Amino acid sequence: MLKLDNLKKIDNNTWFFRFKKFWDDYLITNDIAKYSFLTKSEFSDFISGNLKQWEKYDELLNKKFIKNSDYEKEMASAFALKNEFLRYWPSLHIIVTTLRCNHKCQYCHAAVAPMTAKDMDMTIDTAKKVVDTIFFTSNPSLTIEFQWWESLVNWDIVKYIIEYAEIKALHLNKNLTFAIVSNLSLMDEEKLAYLITHNVQISTSLDWDEETHNFNRTFKEGNSFEKVTYWIKRINQEYVNRWIETKVWALLTVTKKTLSRYKEVIDTYVWLWLDWIFLRPLNPYGFAAAELEKLGYEPEEFIEFYKKSLDYIIELNKKWVIFKEALSSIYLSKILTNKDPNFLDERSPCWACIGQVAYNYDWKIYSCDEWRMLWRMWDDNFLMTEVTDSWSETYKNMIESETTKIMVQASTLDWLPGYNESVYKPYIWVCPIHSYKLSWNIIPTYAKDHKRILDYAVLDYLFWKIRVEEDKKVFEKWLWMENNLVTSQCESI
Repeated sequence: MLKLDNLKKIDNNTWFFRFKKFWDDYLITNDIAKYSFLTKSEFSDFISGNLKQWEKYDELLNKKFIKNSDYEKEMASAFALKNEFLRYWPSLHIIVTTLRCNHKCQYCHAAVAPMTAKDMDMTIDTAKKVVDTIFFTSNPSLTIEFQWWESLVNWDIVKYIIEYAEIKALHLNKNLTFAIVSNLSLMDEEKLAYLITHNVQISTSLDWDEETHNFNRTFKEGNSFEKVTYWIKRINQEYVNRWIETKVWALLTVTKKTLSRYKEVIDTYVWLWLDWIFLRPLNPYGFAAAELEKLGYEPEEFIEFYKKSLDYIIELNKKWVIFKEALSSIYLSKILTNKDPNFLDERSPCWACIGQVAYNYDWKIYSCDEWRMLWRMWDDNFLMTEVTDSWSETYKNMIESETTKIMVQASTLDWLPGYNESVYKPYIWVCPIHSYKLSWNIIPTYAKDHKRILDYAVLDYLFWKIRVEEDKKVFEKWLWMENNLVTSQCESI
């Protein structure tokens, strides 16, 4: 316990920090996400101002826990770099080209439309206005992602958007990337060739083995697991044939059936030549909430699953199987590098409205894809605006909407009790929709926030593993590979 008398004695060269007891030591962090572990005696010296006689002085000076003559300038520069994602408005633009889908997943966040409901497809007129709006945004780098429900159903509109956006990017000198989320059941060689030719990153869902995947992702027209695994291997082989340094992005949703079979899950991903797995828990959104009793689990169960999975992945890496866990990599990038990876689900304020927007097939624009899903449950409270004939007017309405202001405020940690004081504040985020669905309040309650409990448990384990030198070397290799891949991709563009 800190004593007030000790706080008053802190040397004026000691700067702001957060701390927590970390087993027998103390973990301290600051606003530029730097960290240090201090023994009990070191921590006592630190808060008492006995710094210059201390062997850790240079480390804390370099990490900006102690001020020097250039402190303000260096700290401002480091803080700006860490928060560079706030420089521009939305970079990720999700387009829903249709509500039709040929799957009915157990954990689906919203109600899909039947394949016969062609009136729920985006039209060319709407698509053109959406693209015009996207290119009026201030961000010089844009990603258009086709998502939810099955993007390949409305294939002609997908192609139109890609080709029209490419022309706009050329004339307006914007960096443009594409991504598509698909269950791959409608993929064929012609579509694959088109997507690769136009540099569209392909993402899908893979829920482990055949039984579990087919249970989670109901598909009445065939074997979903067979189709998705065939196309994952086929697409990755085509990347190799064309000397393209990327792979299919496959996302796992962890259900109750997954928890005891973590090795089999990871081995399946390795068998498919995939480089990483994203261990993400179920979200209590939309129609998935009704299935939580059948699919769900307690936070402690997921934490145990995560720890065992990460240990197994680390051991694979030590045997020269290069494979990583995505959530861990996001946190490790924040912890071990000077730049935030700007993953939209792990930042403050969150991605909604200012980092990501979602354009529905019916002209409506939502703060993110999660809020748009609530619309399918007759909750339209977080609509930003609608597409108009004037893209400048549409963009102005988006930025100045009440939804934008509310979402930024609700997801900024600096004023939220508990979160702002936490040692993990530089690394975590809050999700207003998660809070809204659990408590009907977009402002989270710190003590009852299950998402925070999971995030803290993951960070506790990562900081524990960082202290093991061999494990830290594995983590550093992941980050080195990420940086080199990004550089290579940028050079190829």
